Amino acid sequence: MEENRKKEIIFLLSRALLSIVLLLLGVLYLNEENFPFYVNLIVMLASYFVIAYDVIIKAFKEIVFEHNPFNECTLMVVASIGAFALRAFGPEYNEYVEGVLVILLYQIGEFFEDLAEDKSKEAITKAIDLRQEKAKVRQEGKIIEKEAVDIVPGDLVLIGAGDKVLCDGLVKLGEGEVDESSLTGEFVPVAKKEGDPVSSGTLLSKGSLEVEATKAYADSTVAKLLGLVENSAEKKSKVTRFISKFAKYYTPIVMGVALLVMVIPPLFIGINDGATWVAWIRTALSFLVVSCPCAVVISVPLAYFSGLGLASKSGILVKGAAYFDQLNELKTMAFDKTGTLTEGKFEVLEVHPEGISEAEFFEYAAAAEATSNHPVASCLKSLSAIDQSLVNGMEDLAGQGVKANYKGHALFCGKTESARKISAQGTVVGLTIDGKDAGYCILGDRVKPNSPSTIKGLNSRGIETVLLSGDKQANAVAIGEQLGFQQIHGELKPEEKVASLDSLIKASTGRVGYVGDGINDAASIALSDVGIAMGGLGSDAAVANADCVILNDDPKKILTLLKVAKKTKNRAGFNIAVSLVVKIAVMIVSIIASATALFTLPLWVAVLADSGLALLMILSSLLLGLEKAN
Repeated sequence: MEENRKKEIIFLLSRALLSIVLLLLGVLYLNEENFPFYVNLIVMLASYFVIAYDVIIKAFKEIVFEHNPFNECTLMVVASIGAFALRAFGPEYNEYVEGVLVILLYQIGEFFEDLAEDKSKEAITKAIDLRQEKAKVRQEGKIIEKEAVDIVPGDLVLIGAGDKVLCDGLVKLGEGEVDESSLTGEFVPVAKKEGDPVSSGTLLSKGSLEVEATKAYADSTVAKLLGLVENSAEKKSKVTRFISKFAKYYTPIVMGVALLVMVIPPLFIGINDGATWVAWIRTALSFLVVSCPCAVVISVPLAYFSGLGLASKSGILVKGAAYFDQLNELKTMAFDKTGTLTEGKFEVLEVHPEGISEAEFFEYAAAAEATSNHPVASCLKSLSAIDQSLVNGMEDLAGQGVKANYKGHALFCGKTESARKISAQGTVVGLTIDGKDAGYCILGDRVKPNSPSTIKGLNSRGIETVLLSGDKQANAVAIGEQLGFQQIHGELKPEEKVASLDSLIKASTGRVGYVGDGINDAASIALSDVGIAMGGLGSDAAVANADCVILNDDPKKILTLLKVAKKTKNRAGFNIAVSLVVKIAVMIVSIIASATALFTLPLWVAVLADSGLALLMILSSLLLGLEKAN
C-alpha cells in the first residue's frame, strides 16, 4: 500500500475515533442533565464536524462548481443537520447522536470501500507477481543495488539463479534458463544466451546472466500490463452509469417526497399542533436518511471493481468494468486458430516408413535436421536422441529440406519425390537414405489441451462459435470439426477476417467477441465488441487493441472470464435489489408509524437502514473479490 494511502487511512481512523470519543462524552457526561444544553450542543457539533467536514465540503463543491444540488453528500448533510434541528422542539427531541451517526456510518462505509479497492489492486499485482526487489547493477566497476523502479536503459543488471528479472533487456554475458510462467503460463524454461531478450517479472531458474536494460521500469512489460489495469477504473460499466443517472433523478424525488411528507399531513390533521409537526418532521427526516442511495451508489461500482480483481487473480486482465456487461451479452465468439487454439508447434500425426522401422525413421530424420532451427526440425529432433558427433556434411536447402551424413549414410529430409505426391491435411515430410525413398511422415499443429473443452463450454452456453483462420481450408476444417466449431472459415487474409467478423456483428442479435494472439489479429480484436488477446507478450498490437488479456495462453480462461462476468453482474443485481427492498420497507413503516401514532420509529433505525445497509452491501462486494472464479 502506498505511503500516502496509509496516511489517509490513519487520518480517517483518527477522525472517527475522536468523533466517537466526543460523542460518548456528550452522551454520558456532558449531557443536558448535568450541563446547560449549549455545552452539550458544542460537544456534539465538534463530534459532528470532526467526521463530517469533508462531506460538507464535497456537497458544497457539487452544488457550486458542478451545479448538482441533488447529490448523495447533500442528502446526507441535510438529513444530519435536520436531526440537530429537532432539538429546537424541546430536550425530549434531542437527536444529536443520530445526526452524528448518519455521517459516521457513511464514512465507515467509505473506509471499507477503500479497503476493498486496495485489496483488488493487490490481487491484480499478484497476478504478475513482481515485487519491489532490489537489483544488482554493475556501475563504474562497482556493484550497487537499485530498486526496479529506478532501473534505466543502459544499466547492466546482474542476475543469479533463483533471482527475479527486474527489467526488460538483452543478455550481454552468460547463459541460463528463464522461467516465464508468471507472464506466459508456460512452465518449460526458456534457454537464454548472449543477445537474447528477457522480460521483467520472469525468474532465472538456472545459470547466471548480465542483462543490459533496454527500457525504464515505466515502459517495461510488467508496467505496461499493470497500466492496463490502472486505466480500467475510468471505464464504467453500463450498470454503473445507470446508477449515476439514477442517483441524479432519485435524490430530488426523495427530497420532494420528504418535503410533502413533512408538510401535507399536518396541514390536514393538526396545523396548529406542534407535536404533530414534530412527528411528521421526524418522519420526513427518517425518510430522507433511509432513502439516501449510498448503498447502491457505493456497492455496485465496487462489485464491478472487485470483479476486475477476481479476474486478475485468475490471470486475466480486463481493461474496464464495462466489458463485463458485454461479456454477459455475448451471442457469438470468433477465434483465430494458430497460437490461439493450437500451440503453434508441430506434432506427428502419421508416420509411414519404407524399408526401415519407425524408430529408425525418426533417428535418421532427427540426424538430418540436427542443426536446423525450423519448427519442423524442432519436432523431429524431439522424437529421437542421437549422437551429434556422428553428423557431418550438413546443408540447408532453402524451401526444400536439409542434407546431412550420418553413420556413413547420405540423408535428405524434406520435400522428397514421394512426399510431393501425398495429399494430406498437414505438412508432409519425406526421408531418403543414400538416395532411396525411406518413407514420410505427416506433421500437424498441436491442439492445446483445453481447446476442446473451451469450445464445448461456449456451445453449451448458447454462444455460437466461429473459426476464422488463415490456414488452408482443409486444415481449418480438420481442426474446426475436431473442436466442435459451428462455423469454419479458412484461407482468410487479415482484411478478410475483418470482413467476416463485420458480417457476424451485423447478423448477430447480441455481442460478438474475437480471440486472437498475433499482429494479424489486431484489427479483428479492435473491431469486435469484446476483443481477447491470448498471450499478451506475443504481440503488442494484439494487447493494445484487446479489451481482455489472458496471460497464460490457456483458452479455458475464456470460460473463467465469462463466469467472473456473470458473478459480477449477479452480485451487483443482488446489492441493488436488497438495498431497494430494505429502503422501501423502512420508508413505509416510518410513514405508518407517524400516520397511526401507534409507535415511534427511532431515527437510528433509518440510519442503519441506510449507512448500515451500505456497509453490508460493501462487504457483499468485497466478498466477491475473495471468491474463486471457477
